[in-house]
Amino acid sequence: MLNVFVSEYLCSGACEESRADESLLTEGAAMLDAVIADLLEMPDCRVTTCVQKDLDLSVFQREGEDGRFQIHRVREPGEEQDYFDQSCLQADVVWIIAPEFDEILYSRTARAIELGAKVVGPELAAIQLTADKWRLFEFLNELSLPTIPTSLPESELSPPPYELPCIIKHRFGAGGLGLQRLTQPVEWLAALSHLQENNSDFVVQPFVFGQLLSTVVLFSSERREIFPISEQHICWESGYEYQGGMLPAELNAKETRSIQQLLERVCDALPGLAGYIGVDLLLPDSNPAQPLIVEINPRLTTSYTGYRYFTQDNLAERIVDSATKFPPLSWDSWGRVQFLADGSVFLNPKQF
Repeated sequence: MLNVFVSEYLCSGACEESRADESLLTEGAAMLDAVIADLLEMPDCRVTTCVQKDLDLSVFQREGEDGRFQIHRVREPGEEQDYFDQSCLQADVVWIIAPEFDEILYSRTARAIELGAKVVGPELAAIQLTADKWRLFEFLNELSLPTIPTSLPESELSPPPYELPCIIKHRFGAGGLGLQRLTQPVEWLAALSHLQENNSDFVVQPFVFGQLLSTVVLFSSERREIFPISEQHICWESGYEYQGGMLPAELNAKETRSIQQLLERVCDALPGLAGYIGVDLLLPDSNPAQPLIVEINPRLTTSYTGYRYFTQDNLAERIVDSATKFPPLSWDSWGRVQFLADGSVFLNPKQF
């Protein structure tokens, strides 16, 4: 029996922000629900998790049905930390799902490793590099890997380093946290003043018009596999709102090939990647043949909720069971899958 401890930080009871920000909790809950459901499809797998006391997911109905699923509910963050440590000591595999901001993903992974746990996911150095948008830009730029130009804000009187509109976002952000699209000089000055007052670490990028895409690279001991490319749906009307995506994206053969070649180059260049790695990309309107790397997410992403419906293979099994030599993933070709930020999935939607 494989004992797997799944720790989804936003749902765990350790995250005060998720209690105040419903969107954070919604995406975290969607991932947690999907992952546990897939793990319980493995007959030789026992799953434990820790959640805040009032959280209720559909998969929780399976608690206790055959002794393979245990939920620990906590009232305050300190209680979660104790349970996290205890579970890391007891589990065969620890699966940490956490955002990059405030070094949460890094610190929780480091703590699990310190306790001797086998953690699925990239090495600590890879987490540090990809979580820092400025360092990642420097890394990609130094290797001539195409990405969006990125700058660090200077003084509050500095002009925008790029023509407006431009993007300003947390240097150590996740899920669009703190991301703003600025179209007027007055918006730029107000944003920069706010950053200076709060001593926040942000980066600035030009707003590149184009098609927003994402995909996943799954690393195992045998191979790395690039998932079908999906569309990203973003609403800019009220600043920034992630609305899920659609897969597969409608791309021609040349665009698909150029994206796959870029991903191979990035994976060759970036050491320490392992497990499920999300990659955000952009096909510029000005040059669709030249895809750009937007971000690399060293963790599970919301797109998992869609990909699991696009294959007959159990993705969670391949993530936690690194010893088995699985055949290459087989993807469905019958239609399209739409997934929303809350985990809702629609097969062959009529409108998109």
